[in-house]
Amino acid sequence: SEVPWYLLNGADGTHNVMFTLALGVSALAVFERLREHRILCCLSILLTAWLAAWLETDYEWRGVLLIVVFYLLGFGKGKFVTLHRMMQLLFAFPLMMHYGIIGALLACALIFLYNGTRGFIHGNVAKYCFYAFYP
Repeated sequence: SEVPWYLLNGADGTHNVMFTLALGVSALAVFERLREHRILCCLSILLTAWLAAWLETDYEWRGVLLIVVFYLLGFGKGKFVTLHRMMQLLFAFPLMMHYGIIGALLACALIFLYNGTRGFIHGNVAKYCFYAFYP
């Protein structure tokens, strides 16, 4: 999807969000592998965030750290769902605020209200239409 991004935006020094998501998944994979070695784990996550900033990916280091925050705090179980959601937003809001307070508030409200269930789209046709449209 990088080619359509350049066709729409030109060579403006930015990239589509797929690079940020790929670096976020990489940071999570390293986290899982180095979980026992906390210092190496933290350094690798910070290095991945720095790489995102250096490559000027979409959302830069903030995007990678948001992915890690949501992964680490998860959804919680039972009565702890609200606590986990509030902790996620407590750490995520300052990272999202850089892109606008109104958008960050709306995003946090939607995330807080999400109950962990699948949405209204069911079936392969609709799913693959969205997959084709998104890039």
